Amino acid sequence: MNQARKHVGLLVAAMSAFLMIGSASAQVVITEVDPYGSNGSDGYSADWFEVTNTGSTAVNIAGWTMVDNHAASNTSAPYTAGATISIGNLSGSNATLGAAPLTLAGSSQSLAAGQTAVFLESPSAASASSSLFAKFEAAWYGSQVPSNLLLGTYNDGSGAAYGLSQTADMVNIFNGSATNSTLMASVAFATDGGNPVSTFDNTAGLNNGALTIKSIAGVNGAFNSASGLEVGSPGIVTTTPLPAAAWLLISGLGGLGWFGRRKAT
Repeated sequence: MNQARKHVGLLVAAMSAFLMIGSASAQVVITEVDPYGSNGSDGYSADWFEVTNTGSTAVNIAGWTMVDNHAASNTSAPYTAGATISIGNLSGSNATLGAAPLTLAGSSQSLAAGQTAVFLESPSAASASSSLFAKFEAAWYGSQVPSNLLLGTYNDGSGAAYGLSQTADMVNIFNGSATNSTLMASVAFATDGGNPVSTFDNTAGLNNGALTIKSIAGVNGAFNSASGLEVGSPGIVTTTPLPAAAWLLISGLGGLGWFGRRKAT
């Protein structure tokens, strides 16, 4: 019995430690990607990706930027978590462009804990992209736009420099200067298609990996767009993925609890 109480105490202590860590942490995940968005027939003509703050504290995205696979390594393989690169070292026509800044509509540039935002490719910051946002909302939601829908842009200067390819590409989000930026989130994806075209669904919270799951109407909040051309769930995340460290800790706690029960018998 004393041994069982000891392991229960360890479980409580470990969970308390996890909660303390969680209260001071924040993690962003790219939860959806739409490389079909720039297709002119969809009504808004802009690729987009969705970012969710899966942590327990707000995240200030001021100074954050996006590049696709035009980064220094010019690779379609995911970057290593926490990698730093020179995002000023780009290839081809983007050599002098720099990365695309992320901005949110409204005065706040912060993602609250559990909050989701959709970033559309634009030649302008979010504050000057109201027309684009209106077209996007009409194409996806018609007149039933969610009241909590949060939109933003990744401003690539021309509206075409960081278009996402429907054959294979990446979304990489960095925080820092143009010469030394830290990777915050990264996903890769391959061929996109179908009729209607489905977005890449990353409700599972995969980070620094390749997306293979496509959105299905009725699953994870996905629906047929008002235009009838796409399937996805922009701005809707039905479940908030736990960071990988949390899953490891929970697994460890489960094993510890089993061990405690075994010792008590």
